[in-house]
Amino acid sequence: MGVASLSTGRIFKGQRAGRSGEEEQLSFDNFPNTGMSKTYNTDRQVPDSAGTATAMFSGVKTRYGVLGVDYTITETNLEAAKVSSFMEWAQAEGRRTGIVTTTRVTHATPAACYAHTISRNYECGAKIPAGLKNRIKDIARQMLEDTPGKNFNVVLGGGRNHFGSPMPSHLKAEYQFKGAMEKTCLRTDGRNLVEEWKLQKNGTEAAFVWKTADLQAARLDQVDHLLGLFADDHMSYDAVRDRSPDGEPSLSEMTEAAIKVLQRPDSPGFVLMVEGGRIDHAHHQNHAHLALAEVVELDRAVETALGLVDLDDTLIIVTADHSHAMTFNGYPDRGNDILGYGNRPNATPYETITYANGPGFLQHRWNASLLAEESTDWATWVKLDQLNRSEVTYRHLSAFPLGDETHGGEDVVVFASGPGANLVRGTFEQNYIAYVMSYAGCMGPAKRLNLACDDDFQREATKASSASHQSASIMLVMSAIAAWVRQQ
Repeated sequence: MGVASLSTGRIFKGQRAGRSGEEEQLSFDNFPNTGMSKTYNTDRQVPDSAGTATAMFSGVKTRYGVLGVDYTITETNLEAAKVSSFMEWAQAEGRRTGIVTTTRVTHATPAACYAHTISRNYECGAKIPAGLKNRIKDIARQMLEDTPGKNFNVVLGGGRNHFGSPMPSHLKAEYQFKGAMEKTCLRTDGRNLVEEWKLQKNGTEAAFVWKTADLQAARLDQVDHLLGLFADDHMSYDAVRDRSPDGEPSLSEMTEAAIKVLQRPDSPGFVLMVEGGRIDHAHHQNHAHLALAEVVELDRAVETALGLVDLDDTLIIVTADHSHAMTFNGYPDRGNDILGYGNRPNATPYETITYANGPGFLQHRWNASLLAEESTDWATWVKLDQLNRSEVTYRHLSAFPLGDETHGGEDVVVFASGPGANLVRGTFEQNYIAYVMSYAGCMGPAKRLNLACDDDFQREATKASSASHQSASIMLVMSAIAAWVRQQ
């Protein structure tokens, strides 16, 4: 969700509501603090989601493709290289915790909350090389068996295959999308981790749900542990998902359910990670229209959260792990369809949204038989008006052919509101985000830097009501955190 996705997603939101679009606002556009996050991995200029999510959630920048381990990782020092995540910090303080995603719950971003592995691809045992099977635990098992995953109060997303619990799919054939991100795996050890989870939670108020009707029927104010797996693979794109009671809930519906489970009067607080992960997948296949619809649904999820929490005591951070190779260009008139043409009058038609690379390249090329029948004016390219651009499988043009479009390497925006939000400003390393959460949430390594986390200090501060002093101390600590991060 880079800057281009934010700008075009904002316009798309407004145009879906019948407005021009450019003046529209996303629910987090008004957050009082913003900054820019540098997303590179320790070994790559342009990163992947595993390394970036590990940086955001653990405070340690790391290598491309690894989860929950630092950049010195090798096959022989996995244990020594493990780094703790903000979910572990929260649980150590007695907080309730959870993850919500539209991807498989074992996919890179959610897995960075709880897993430690040399490869993000080890989501189920079938993906682990034979020589490593006795030394490495797959990601699904880590969620079930290890801390902090086994202690999560809420897990909602897709990925039944990886838990050995697939169910018949009623997804229409045209909605079975392709691409490297769609490759799932089936367990080969015969285990059904969903049934094992149920046994593990026996004696507690727990519920497993696998369709919208189940989620709606769950006693959210009473359940202590909620596991929802709504698809065998990733969940469906919002634009094509089954909205019936037997279908899949939206990201905003899952977010609401998660907060209702986590936010309890007898709890010292909660930490929740919500991911609109299909934005990324749509971009990888140059499905710009699907990606923008996912941005709008993430926006709705943030709006839902804002309606359920008190920003006086809740920090909300909205950001991306990385950008994509998508561009927003041309000179279209104001109010022009954001998925339409970006050309000037009398120029060759081209699209406002294009990609630097990806599979859209081939969709816009004539095949050999048609090429012979066409004018040489267009050489090997199909004219846009001869493509069915309304099809859900339509791909915007890319400049270079790849099976999957790549990420982008530029900085991404970080939006923040609530306690500690004023620590988000300027341009910073991505792993700094974890320390902001640690400081603001009185948990983990930066807790000791926040005087307000000390009970005695809180009592004195309440007596003195010295708001100006507290504000000054927060600004000083911001510099201390930044210096400390650089030293790690």
